[in-house]
Amino acid sequence: MSTTFGVVVPSLYDTEYEEVEVARRSSNYVRWVNALAPLLADDVKVVALDNTAQGIYTIGDIRKVITSDQKKFT
Repeated sequence: MSTTFGVVVPSLYDTEYEEVEVARRSSNYVRWVNALAPLLADDVKVVALDNTAQGIYTIGDIRKVITSDQKKFT
């Protein structure tokens, strides 16, 4: 099961909010999908956009999973 994670930000055009995709989890790994996402602070909250969060709630959580995935494949 794959999950896309995003950060909720204010929209530029009205008082609504929009979700910017930052990472995607597939069955084997997590990867960044936005080049600026790794620059965000660890405490920035993320939301699961299309499935359950599965333990990922912040940018720091994503960073930890990516780091552990890299150790598995080296």
